[in-house]
Order: sequence, then structure tokens, then C-alpha cells
Amino acid sequence: MQISQKDMEEIRRRLRAVQNPVKILFFDGNTPECQLCKEIKELLNVLSQLNPNVSYEVHDYKSELAKRLGIKYAPTITFEAKPNIRFLGIPSGFEFAVLLDDIISISNGSVELELSIAKEIAKVDKKAEVLVFTTPTCPYCPLVVKAFHQFAFVNNNIVANMVDALEYQSLAEKWNVFAVPKTVINEKVQIEGMQPPLLLAKKLREAI
Repeated sequence: MQISQKDMEEIRRRLRAVQNPVKILFFDGNTPECQLCKEIKELLNVLSQLNPNVSYEVHDYKSELAKRLGIKYAPTITFEAKPNIRFLGIPSGFEFAVLLDDIISISNGSVELELSIAKEIAKVDKKAEVLVFTTPTCPYCPLVVKAFHQFAFVNNNIVANMVDALEYQSLAEKWNVFAVPKTVINEKVQIEGMQPPLLLAKKLREAI
């Protein structure tokens, strides 16, 4: 994966905020969706070189660890400290900023949520599986992904997945994804387009 020197310096600058160790877990395998797995590993290697507090491990998506964490797809990127925050596919384009934000949040141990949103999320007392379908060139997708990743950060009942619709075409077809972002919660609540975080939080509660 090619990253320009200018972008490399900007990533290095962003990662200076990572003061505590963050371990990324990458699950790959021999799947039709794993055509960019090599590029994902190269990307994670770059991040680990730019800050010693960032490390990564590679596991098979059929491993015991994958089963324990409920990983069902390859490629999947997640975090040792927050395995309910996930990327299904390569976080390229606009989604790359979300990956950096997640790393920084996990390192700092906190995210910033408005009180009204935090109250809604605190009421999610059952499992909520979220799929946010994206494409690398969608400027609105990262806002939705970041919101659900923040929700998952503060509530372990929430499993928030960014899903690259181009890599995971079978999932995109299953949920009739014709435009992004599109969000599916617990396979019953569907949200088209970008919505305010408070509305997303309320839809999340409806889904349980």
C-alpha cells in the first residue's frame, strides 16, 4: 500500500496522541472478501512503525480467538481492548481517519459524547449488532461509523462494524445497499443515509 511522504508525516503527527499501548487484531483468511488482506497488513505495519505504542497481530478468522470474540468474517480489524469495535474491510479513503480516531480513543481510554446521547446508549442492555455500509469515497460514511464506534466504546453490548460495501458485496446485496451510508441494526432496523448521532442512538435502542 503506497502512502506519500506528506501523508506519512501527517499520520505520524496524529499518532503522537497515542501515549498508551494499543494492540490491533487483524483476522484474515482464504475468503473472496480478502483480496486486500495483504494491503491491510501493510497498512497496519506502517502504523506500528510510526508509533511504538501501536502494535498488531494477525490471526485466522477461524481461530479459537476469532470464535471467542465472535469474529465471523475476513478481513476484520478490531482491537484487543475493544473487540466490539470493528472494520470489515480496509479502512481506506475517508474511513482511515476513523481508524486513527479509534486508536487514539482506545489509547486515552475515553471518547466524548453529549450527555443526551450517553444517556440513550447507557440504556442499551441487550446485544446490538450494527453494520454500517461504506465506500472509500463517501464523505458522510465516517460520521456514521465514528458515532457507532463511540457508542460501542462506552457500551460493550454494542458491536459496531464498518462494512466496506465494495469488498463485502454479498452482505451489501443481502441488505439491498444501493447507496451509502446504510446502517442495519440487529437485522431489523435499517437507516438510510447520514443521521444525527442522537437519532442513531435512539434507533439503536429501538432495535433491542
